[in-house]
Amino acid sequence: MRLLDVLTHKKCLTPPPIWMMRQAGRYLPEYKQVRKNYDDFMQFCFSQDDVVKVTLQPLQRFQLDAAIIFSDILVIPHVLGQRVWFEPDHGPKLEKVDFRKLLLNAGQVSLEQVLAPVADSIAKTRAQLDHTKALIGFSGAPWTLLTYMISNGKTADFNTVLDFAASNRELFAQLQSMLEEKVAELLCLHISAGANVVQIFESWAVAVPPPLRELYLYTPLRRIVGKVRTRYPGIPIIYYARGVSGDYVGLQDLDVAFGVDETVDIIDIRAQLSSSVLQGNLSPNKLLNGDFEEDLGRILSGMHGTPHIFNLGHGINKDTPISHVERMIDVVQNL
Repeated sequence: MRLLDVLTHKKCLTPPPIWMMRQAGRYLPEYKQVRKNYDDFMQFCFSQDDVVKVTLQPLQRFQLDAAIIFSDILVIPHVLGQRVWFEPDHGPKLEKVDFRKLLLNAGQVSLEQVLAPVADSIAKTRAQLDHTKALIGFSGAPWTLLTYMISNGKTADFNTVLDFAASNRELFAQLQSMLEEKVAELLCLHISAGANVVQIFESWAVAVPPPLRELYLYTPLRRIVGKVRTRYPGIPIIYYARGVSGDYVGLQDLDVAFGVDETVDIIDIRAQLSSSVLQGNLSPNKLLNGDFEEDLGRILSGMHGTPHIFNLGHGINKDTPISHVERMIDVVQNL
């Protein structure tokens, strides 16, 4: 598997392995055909056969090096007792809950049991996936999950979350600790079911003020990586933290790959992290608009001869034309 060659052995491959965040999703017409069968998105995430189908759809269209299991980071709060649903043109909504009661309930929830359908989907996908292609499992990180849980959905300014954390320090710390356990448990479940790689998404890292990042982001990350590596010492882990790529220098001892978002120059990050595997980082907006060749060429030439996984800097936009994706992949493979 080319992706594992880079992640595990830090090989420098030409062309680099390629996959896309959110590659199994709503920019694909075949995905939309399946999605319209479900009013409840969470029900979709637990429907094994259709999860396998949409996970494999991008690899049936494009020459990609990995599949990422179709799921959502919000399955964790959902199964812990905070109902999650998706509203058109809005995104996820989460019900208001008593977090002390949720903590009590969380102690009784075994992810291995309640997420058995997800594990089955991963096992079935791995069985159908070409042996040269990697399968990626994933989870949201505690801070990112808490932004949704406390704000009851996606938030614009994060003031509610930061105020909650400051005003309820003990409760926030307990929620964070509980989520560390559950995130590690979920990642291990994905690995045991057949995932070859796991990615930790810290999508809202940039919302954390620098003095609080060690407490809210990096200490939990270290604990999660430690828990996963205790059970699966050789498993490759990718850490994607949006907006804080400059902090990766202090995390090199974790021996994880780093996903670089589109707001920074990945070549500058490479200069700081000479030996780490880097993933990224074409702008999804550039791909959407079709004006990406210059940026793409600069990324590929600047990262040539280093351990690099080509990806977008964030998830693919839902309105991205298929022809743009085909052209991007063709350039990556032939430049």
